[in-house]
Amino acid sequence: MQVVVSSTGEGLDAQVSPIFGRCAYFVFVDTETMEARSLLNPSVGAMGGAGVQSSQLVISEGAEAVLTGNVGPNAIGVLQAAGVPVYPVPGGTVREAVLALKQGEIGATPDATAPADTGKTGLTGGGQGSGMGGGMGMGRGMGRGMGRGQGGGGGRGAGGGGRQV
Repeated sequence: MQVVVSSTGEGLDAQVSPIFGRCAYFVFVDTETMEARSLLNPSVGAMGGAGVQSSQLVISEGAEAVLTGNVGPNAIGVLQAAGVPVYPVPGGTVREAVLALKQGEIGATPDATAPADTGKTGLTGGGQGSGMGGGMGMGRGMGRGMGRGQGGGGGRGAGGGGRQV
């Protein structure tokens, strides 16, 4: 079986990435021979939709299972629609993750293990703020940070803006 492991580097001795859609590499491993090939993740810097793009990539590359630290709802939806199970892995190396799968030590999850990507939805405010989240800056998601979060007040960048709901 060909599995793919989200990874922080190349090869079997690289660490499993705690994230799927924006991991640095995908390491494809043949579970019978333990032959591995690494693929740089082109979605690592995507503005949005990284999980879906990464899912489509690993499916097109022939992955029959995904081993990863966490996976969001959009990514797991695409993978499940293609019949590709997702196995959450708490850490370790790519080799250790594949061996844990082969030995039946990890099980597939039917649900996302991470929240939806907030990078494009304006859920995180930023910029200049005051007190209770009246920030007007451009956060990661171009949000205005007008929610009633606990603002850091007065700072530029990450200060201010509460979390919008």
